[in-house]
Amino acid sequence: MLNKNLIAILIFSTILVPGFAKAQDLGGGEDVDSFESEVGKSAPKMENSAAAKNYDDTPDKNTTDFKGLANLAPFQEISIIQKRFMPKTGRFELFGGGTIVTNDPFFNTMGGVIKAGYFLNETWGVELNYFGLTTSERQSTTELETNNKVSTKSLAFPKSFLGADVMWVPVYGKMTWFNNRIVPFDLYLSGGYGMTEVSTGESAGTIHVAAGQIFSLTKSVAFRWDFSWNFFSATVRNEDTDGNFLGNSTNSFNNLFLTVGVSWFFPEATYR
Repeated sequence: MLNKNLIAILIFSTILVPGFAKAQDLGGGEDVDSFESEVGKSAPKMENSAAAKNYDDTPDKNTTDFKGLANLAPFQEISIIQKRFMPKTGRFELFGGGTIVTNDPFFNTMGGVIKAGYFLNETWGVELNYFGLTTSERQSTTELETNNKVSTKSLAFPKSFLGADVMWVPVYGKMTWFNNRIVPFDLYLSGGYGMTEVSTGESAGTIHVAAGQIFSLTKSVAFRWDFSWNFFSATVRNEDTDGNFLGNSTNSFNNLFLTVGVSWFFPEATYR
């Protein structure tokens, strides 16, 4: 009986073992492969020496390029990154200097100039101007009267000017002084209206325009120069060569002033 049972078990085992092995070949291998692929994904990847060498020898392609920074919104709001040597915002200016008329062929006119201004910001300001002038005849004018009997009574010249301007400062820059120091400067334009006391005795309405530069020597003192142009009309007396009165006429005049002097800014400079 035992031998029959043993023989039956051996036969049954002979039939099942090949089927189990075939099942492993068909399905079990996929499970093993999946397990190995998952382990491979989580394992750290090692670079070979050739790849490491190429990495060291090749320039870094991720180097930051700063060319586009100027287009960023915060940078567009910055007009000047470096602080001004002598800021003008909220400060007063007093100017004193001398002037001369450069375009009058008949008279030598010169005098003193006083200016008082206030700057609302670094670009805009307002200013009062006073010109006190003295005039003498040129030699050519004297010769016209003495030698040629030509009357110069119809010629007029300014005795003083008082006016108000609006100042616009569009340019701020720096220049070298004989390679010894850097001198900051402002280039400005101004225009306004005033009154000119004329040699004929009247006060004439005058259009005043100017262009010049302010060179900062310290935070409070600056050298300043400008060209200013005055346009006005005045009534003059007309006479013949014998001095007989022929009547009055209104003539137009313009004076080109070259002004040079020193400015003082106050209160003490504070940076924004």
